[in-house]
Amino acid sequence: MFPTIKDAYPSKAQYVTGEPVCIKVELDNPLQHEASVRLTAELVSMNRVLDSQACDIVIPPGAVLTHLLDFGPPDEAFRGYGVDLLLTQDEAEPVRFSTAFDVVSSWRQSPRYGFLSDFHPRELGDVKDVESLNKLHINLVQFYDWMYRHDDLVPPEDTFTDLMGRELSLQVVKEKIALCRSYGMKAMAYGAIYAASKDFYRERPDWALYYGNGKVIDFIDIFTIMNISEESPWHWHIIGEYKKAIEQVGFDGIHMDTYGYPKTGISRLGGVEKVERLEKQFPVLIENTREGLGKSKEDIGLIFNNVGNWPVDTVAAAAQDAVYIEVWNPYEKYHHIQQIIAWAQQFGHGKPVILAAYLKPFRLEPPEAIDKAHAAALLLSAVIFSHGAYHLLLGENNGVLTQGYYVDYSVADEAFMREIRNYYDFMVRYVHLLYDPSLRDVSMTHVEGDNLEYVFGGAPYSTYGEPGKVWTVVRENEQMKLIQFINLTNNTEDYWNEGKNRPAEVKNLTARVQVNEPVRSVFTASPDINMGRPKELEYSIEEGDRGTVLSVIVPSVYQWSMLVIGH
Repeated sequence: MFPTIKDAYPSKAQYVTGEPVCIKVELDNPLQHEASVRLTAELVSMNRVLDSQACDIVIPPGAVLTHLLDFGPPDEAFRGYGVDLLLTQDEAEPVRFSTAFDVVSSWRQSPRYGFLSDFHPRELGDVKDVESLNKLHINLVQFYDWMYRHDDLVPPEDTFTDLMGRELSLQVVKEKIALCRSYGMKAMAYGAIYAASKDFYRERPDWALYYGNGKVIDFIDIFTIMNISEESPWHWHIIGEYKKAIEQVGFDGIHMDTYGYPKTGISRLGGVEKVERLEKQFPVLIENTREGLGKSKEDIGLIFNNVGNWPVDTVAAAAQDAVYIEVWNPYEKYHHIQQIIAWAQQFGHGKPVILAAYLKPFRLEPPEAIDKAHAAALLLSAVIFSHGAYHLLLGENNGVLTQGYYVDYSVADEAFMREIRNYYDFMVRYVHLLYDPSLRDVSMTHVEGDNLEYVFGGAPYSTYGEPGKVWTVVRENEQMKLIQFINLTNNTEDYWNEGKNRPAEVKNLTARVQVNEPVRSVFTASPDINMGRPKELEYSIEEGDRGTVLSVIVPSVYQWSMLVIGH
């Protein structure tokens, strides 16, 4: 037994330009005597070391000591960094460990969404849930079902029971908001846009929406669906409730939830029946919410839920901070995920894209097959991150979402959390690459057929995520070619919400890439290998039938590897 690095993570989920950076390194000494070690830290951007520092540390016997590494405030407006650690002791093998952080001018440049849903009075003083979100770099937190009633958000007293029968504490909600803020996270209040209690509806039946047969529209036989049109009093009532959540509770924004239906309904305002088309009314409600809440607080966050990808075409351009889509069937295959992201990016005119894609294998797989759920989560994360989008999946205390009611989340084990943390570290470390808005996806136009701009070998591959193959995601701009390899081998189907076998390792995958500009660097990196640290690759330049070709070998692809060619 020798001293080791137990963990390392940044002090905040995200840093703002000009803000000092602090990395916490937990050093574990299992020995019965004090140990002297040397800790070296390198600050890395892509494949370049920007800074290095080393110090000698004495760890008391049997202790876990937290050492703080301070880095000067980076002046970048949007960039990810790796922090690569080396722990050495005279007689011991060196220990390597890595973490990551990013620097932005605004949280909107990289909104990583997570959730909290436990607000019982016994939660008072518990900080571990938000600490765990910080280690995942979650900087946007949805407070799910924190409220008293969907039509009356702020409770009349501190301890209360919600419509689902849960005992909650407003003091706990406020404490967790403050805790999120201390980590640089934004706290978003869940607030359904049209759900009211039965009692609220009975007092105001003309505010509701009705089916064509005259029956009032309800949801799960608990909530009545209200008319959100600008002419309806409900429209202004719910904005007023959002305003209370901001002003009285202290939230930083609103998660405007919808249920995917109704898409149309009949209103009865003033006794006059009228067909209401919600896809036209959503943007108006978003705009009026933005205007109303902007008077209460600066930097208000707004997220609107496009359930089942509807109606992204009318809503994406509205005054919200991201295009948020809850993914349901028939969007069931990996290539559907790619399609949803592409459409959202197009309609959103550059807004970040967040997918709420819940993974039922964590709930349905038996304990002896839970690794299938782990593999499904890693592959889905790779698919979403590779296409420049974010994933709402993880929350408090190792929570994983498996369905739309967040309170019933599943709890993952520590082994999986270490794996998925590597993926989130990787996403943050290379955030300015993965989420570069100037990158164009050329996977379907530059690969295969008569397209010889990118030619791959060494394994069966696919440009649209076929099972049993390596999915090649190719994006490029004038300065960079970014190639993702997502390994779908050892699987016979491509349903994203089913358990997956671990892929078979692909070794020595070859890439031949047409280049017209001088090549500055070529490196590979993977969250599955060396905690995401970059590895520079040797390459050759030769003349091909259509000009200059760069030839390179990617040594290994487990689940997800990235190849970066810089000009």
